[in-house]
Amino acid sequence: MTVDLLAAMMTFFVLLIAYMFREAHLNRLISINLEFDELPEPFIGEKLFFISDIHRRTISKKWIDSFMYSPDYILIGGDLAEKGVPLARVRKNIKILSEIAPVFFIWGNHDWDFGYDRLKKLLDESDVVILDNTTYSVRKNGATLNFSGVNDLLHHHANLNKTLAARKNGAPTLLFSHNPNIKKVLTKRMGIAYCISGHTHSGQINLFGFTLKEKAGVKELPFGTLIISSGYGTTKLPLRLGAKPDALMLTFMRKQIENV
Repeated sequence: MTVDLLAAMMTFFVLLIAYMFREAHLNRLISINLEFDELPEPFIGEKLFFISDIHRRTISKKWIDSFMYSPDYILIGGDLAEKGVPLARVRKNIKILSEIAPVFFIWGNHDWDFGYDRLKKLLDESDVVILDNTTYSVRKNGATLNFSGVNDLLHHHANLNKTLAARKNGAPTLLFSHNPNIKKVLTKRMGIAYCISGHTHSGQINLFGFTLKEKAGVKELPFGTLIISSGYGTTKLPLRLGAKPDALMLTFMRKQIENV
């Protein structure tokens, strides 16, 4: 191997790492309309900000403040923290979100590694609503919308039956599960319009379209619609390739009936 070739390879490697580091720290908001068959009038047009897999990253307040629309609700979709993250950083991220709208939280696998008790204590002190295998019935002007959240699937803490049993009958349901593999047990008869997840980081490192984990996106499945966020942060190395980070701005809409 010649010196010039070695130098070129080293330059390429350095530039690639720099590119991957930059990609991992992008601030990207994806807007998605959630269309329900029978969405109560008071919820039409309301917005939910879904952010998952924050891990070691600090949320950019400047980015949050730049949003065209302020959300009515915020859902932290698991992996708010991981082992080794300073408690002060987690507290700062929660504070940034809590200043915008009511915050809900579901457990991810890395949250358990961080420490269940100390994270729960911090969430409780910050008045964050923890959806731990339960449903929170959001009420507005006499109408109800179910926010159902299961605990971490990877550590076998998820209890879907308990979660759905707590729902308000007749109200539309949004299911939140950090791990999208919950889709394997979801059926049409459960009445779940949407399942919102994270966890996969859209592969985090994608080479020539190949990835070890499921890619993010909107997926129509037999039970309903699965939406997977690419997540905001990273685990292990602060690098991404072909899997840009994101958070979701979800707008509640009533499905339009097509004229025949």
